[in-house]
Amino acid sequence: MARAMPSQPFQPFQPLRVVGRGICCAVGHRAQAAVAAINARVNHFRETDFIDLEGGPVVGGALHDVPVWGEERWHAMLHSVVTESLALLPQVPFERVAVVVLSAEPERIGITHEGFGRVLDGLMKAGCLSGTSRFHAASCRLPYGKGGIAQALQEISGFLGQRGGPDYVVLAAVDSFLHAGAIEHYLEAERIATPSNPDGFIPAEGASAVLLSHRPEGRAESLWVDGCATHDDPWRVGCEAPQRAQALTRAIRDAAQEAGVEVSALAFHASGMTGESWSAKEINLALSRSLERRVAEFPHSIIAGHVGETGAAAPVLALAWLADAMGRDDGPGRSALLHFAGDDGRRAALVVRFRSPVIGAPLTRTHRS
Repeated sequence: MARAMPSQPFQPFQPLRVVGRGICCAVGHRAQAAVAAINARVNHFRETDFIDLEGGPVVGGALHDVPVWGEERWHAMLHSVVTESLALLPQVPFERVAVVVLSAEPERIGITHEGFGRVLDGLMKAGCLSGTSRFHAASCRLPYGKGGIAQALQEISGFLGQRGGPDYVVLAAVDSFLHAGAIEHYLEAERIATPSNPDGFIPAEGASAVLLSHRPEGRAESLWVDGCATHDDPWRVGCEAPQRAQALTRAIRDAAQEAGVEVSALAFHASGMTGESWSAKEINLALSRSLERRVAEFPHSIIAGHVGETGAAAPVLALAWLADAMGRDDGPGRSALLHFAGDDGRRAALVVRFRSPVIGAPLTRTHRS
């Protein structure tokens, strides 16, 4: 079962530094390989064994050459990314590290929530990765889905500041649309991309993890989450009411205000958009209301274009990719807006910067392609 974080008094969000990361997805089972593939703008979409409503194969983003399925497959992905994210902390006792796992929202149709629950709880309750110790006792699972990333980060920020809390938190996520229940549901809803329905997403699977801390630990530059915000939207996919993007607009404005920046000063934006037209419309509406002034360009990085729809894993995967990409001379830029939308109405926005521990230099909109 999912467990909430311990109750705590309200604390303002404190920036979170990405210390380590792990990725396991269709374009790479380790972060280095996956990041290289995403930077090269390649994908690994292939025909699957699932059949669409017209009798043709469904194209998906499946892990390559992994012979196990179901809960064992999810456990392998989660174990891989958590292990990889902790690689830079060989001297830190696992008891000082909490694992917070972001999973699909309870309302998600076509997913075996009980199976995910057993996998995630098993990792946290069993002997730790070394086999000799366990993670911090407050480790938990948050079934917030893709749109719940900002709420998860807000809770983690407060969690790290608690007396008796962990020194580090691994924010991990694992999700999959590649099982019969999900494929059947989303095909019937006409949301999966097929030859006769280009307005759909590529179902995929994946996991990712980022190791987070408030601690600067030196003067080296790294990726920081400097602001985040979340709001709920009453609009739902397939709803006949007009789409107004009010929640996403508020989330973007609030995240920028918390980070002390203008949206128009950021170098680019990245999202969980999957190819469905409703998402593109919402993003365009929200940005048109959030940009303080006209800018010549505001490039948009779409992670799903390389790895497919990975659900709750998508925002964590984006952070893990950007922890490397934003520090490169040929990267997308050193400041960004990230935004994500869940089918349950949650909308999230993050402001991230690749910077030194001390915020001082003004932001620039330099974009390197």
